[in-house]
Parts: sequence; C-alpha cells; structure tokens
Amino acid sequence: MTPRPLLALLLLAPAAAGQSVPSSSEFTRIVKEVMEEYPADGTHTYYWPRGSGSGWAGNTMDLRYGGELFSEGDPKGRCYCCGLTFEVFFRAWERWADKKKVEFRIGDLDAGELRTFRSRWFCSGDFRRGPLDALEWKGLGAAIPAEDAGAGDFVQLWRKSGSGHSVIFVSWVVEGGRRTGIRYWSTQGSTNGLGVHTESLAGEGASGVDLDKTYFARVGARR
Repeated sequence: MTPRPLLALLLLAPAAAGQSVPSSSEFTRIVKEVMEEYPADGTHTYYWPRGSGSGWAGNTMDLRYGGELFSEGDPKGRCYCCGLTFEVFFRAWERWADKKKVEFRIGDLDAGELRTFRSRWFCSGDFRRGPLDALEWKGLGAAIPAEDAGAGDFVQLWRKSGSGHSVIFVSWVVEGGRRTGIRYWSTQGSTNGLGVHTESLAGEGASGVDLDKTYFARVGARR
C-alpha cells in the first residue's frame, strides 16, 4: 500500500483563471444526488462492445453540450463503466451550473477539448489514471490519498490481473481495523448493470484490487 505523503499531497488546486468551478463539497453532494436517480433494477445493463469499432461512448442518455449533441445515448439504455462515470460527472456539472444559474460549461472546455478530456477519462493511450488524468489536465480537480476517499469521489482501479474499472467510491470495507475491500457504484455484470459492488483488496501476491495502481480523484476547486 502506498504510504501517505508527508505534505498535503494532492490538495485540490485552485482553478485556472476565468474558470467557474464548484467547490469539492458541493460537487460531491450533487454527484451523490445524480447517482441515486439511476434505477438499480437492470434497466441500464452493462454492455462492452468488444472489437465493434462503433465509437459508442457507453452512456445511457444523450449528453448535450454548447447546444449540440455531444454524445448519443444508447437506444437500449446500456452503458459501460467509464461511459457511465463520465455521464454522472457531466450531469452533475450541468446540475451545478443550473443551481448557480450560470452557463453550463465544464471549466473552459469547448466541445473538442471535452472530447480530449473524455478520452483521458477513458484511459485512452498512455493515460492510466482515468478521471484523475482528465481533471488534472484542466485544473478541475486533483488526486486524494486512498485513506481520505469519500462517497462521490471518482476512482480508476486496476486489479492484480491487469483488468481495470471506472467507478464512484462509496465506502471502504474494514475488518479488524484494516481495509480489506472497496465498495463502489458503477455498472458491471455482477450487478446486472448499475449497482453497488464490493471487491477485495489485493494482498501481497494475491488477486484483487491493487491499491498501488488505483487512483482517487475529487472534482472541485479548493475554497
């Protein structure tokens, strides 16, 4: 397990000049509101179109940005993990803008930059930290130590097997004063689509979630 840095590693940085960015506390509160609105009854099933080359972005509904369709929703409401977590991020920012009565604009991103942002979120190319790579790129959030993770934080986890998953943190599983598992919300076959799932943390040489290669990100500006 990676030791916690001595200094305030990963403190949320102020947003770049000219950006309208929510505080981390208000944004995570809205993230949780949005999550709770999704049915966990198999309505939005997990679907991963391997090798389809369709360019399908894995979101359950149409996402509109700057008055234009940014990403078309799946006609059957299906989704995959990073498509879903990006959708929640997108909708939470949209709701925050509506509450503040400001233009819905994610930082200073235009539609083209938002596609690049989403590509990083999806761990494309050499980007392995998912939401953290996207958020740090434009100063819209920052990393937090695993021990400080809270409900509503975005996580890119990697397992000892090499497989990964994009999730939203719910809580730790603690046994005997030691973290033994991570409870998260995402979409996966084991929950028939959207739902809360628990995975074990890997011990030395064991299978499970590798915390040394798992990245926790919190959206928002420091206040």
